[in-house]
Amino acid sequence: MGSLVRDETLVHEAKIVWLVEEEEISKMPWVRESEVDFCSRKGVSKERLSELQQEGQRLLGSAELKDGAPPTFTEGNHEYFNRRIFTIREKDFEVYKVNHPLEAVEPLSVEPKLKGLPPSKKSQIAVRVPPSLFSKLKRYVQQTGISQTDVIVSALAKHLDSVEGVPMIQRILELEKRVDALESKS
Repeated sequence: MGSLVRDETLVHEAKIVWLVEEEEISKMPWVRESEVDFCSRKGVSKERLSELQQEGQRLLGSAELKDGAPPTFTEGNHEYFNRRIFTIREKDFEVYKVNHPLEAVEPLSVEPKLKGLPPSKKSQIAVRVPPSLFSKLKRYVQQTGISQTDVIVSALAKHLDSVEGVPMIQRILELEKRVDALESKS
């Protein structure tokens, strides 16, 4: 599966503008990524919003182009610019409980000039770890029952100041430690 957006549509992107809160976007497993022709490099007209709503789509965000980006095509005296939009349909998450539509991408993977990643792909890395650190990791996993992946993701999220990346079980354990510390002080 993959994006239906053409590479040439991405070339002049300056930024992605989300019309909903980041918290709402981060809870969505995927959004629909497509390209649409606009009469401007930035913003979304009321007419375009109305068209999308009539088609049963909710506009979540769109790409804005750099100042001076050339039009994709001209019709009469009007210039048109192909830009990406990110939408969902009213019952998308009910209809697609197990899978997702072809144009679906992970919303948090969306960046200017880059197609969004398909939701089924989870990013992976391979890391060489010193034996002493690996032993500590194994001991910690045995003591807590948390998977190695969750421990590593949690450590990486903390290091990069990305609290939302910390697995829930890890957050609960940390809260339990804090409560124990507070109770022992009393």
